[in-house]
Amino acid sequence: MPSIPYPDVPNYPGVPAIPRNSPASSTIAMQIASPQGGVNQSTGNLPWGIYTSSNQPIYTPTEGGTLSVLSFGFTRSMSVSNFPVEASVSGQGAAFASYNKGYRPSNPVVTFSLSGTEGEKIAFLAALDSACQSTSLYNVYTPDSSYSGSSGACTVDRYSYQRTATRGATLLIVEVSLTQVLQVSSALSNVALPSPQSPSASSPANNGITKTSTPPTSYLAQIATGAVGVP
Repeated sequence: MPSIPYPDVPNYPGVPAIPRNSPASSTIAMQIASPQGGVNQSTGNLPWGIYTSSNQPIYTPTEGGTLSVLSFGFTRSMSVSNFPVEASVSGQGAAFASYNKGYRPSNPVVTFSLSGTEGEKIAFLAALDSACQSTSLYNVYTPDSSYSGSSGACTVDRYSYQRTATRGATLLIVEVSLTQVLQVSSALSNVALPSPQSPSASSPANNGITKTSTPPTSYLAQIATGAVGVP
């Protein structure tokens, strides 16, 4: 029997027939066998995962370990600008009006699994900790889409892991969270400012003849001097 990358399904009643030369089966086998998960379709042969700006993996095992992607999550949201509006004349109460939507940075989350020596796991966590503390930008590639370049590059803002007797005793599982960095370019322009003028530069204006008069004594001053009795 030829070597096949999936189990041999017997031809029995009730058992679905699976074609041996199925393109889907070959694709799944290729993605499972490739390091770090499936092959990214937009970048050619880069497996999905987190990469530096020069498309180097965020970590490469050096002691024979295997680094894979267990899961990938992505969140994108928009912020709606809501502003309070004063109550109408009828006095029905204030309300809110929505005027626009603002773009919020997206948040990819990649879950890695690493099998290898304890030294390999320590080095992997050290690489993630260094990436979390730095301001470097990283690209995230998946089989469906890519988040890279000036419009999608991200920075690592959090990573978490937990090792218990039933989960992570021999396999290190780490969740890495990233935040998209929105890059904008500033536009500078030269604006001519008017030269300041001295107060004497303004022409005098004739407001007519003003007659001086003595201001009346305030009511409080009259109370203080006893001129007006306190009611």
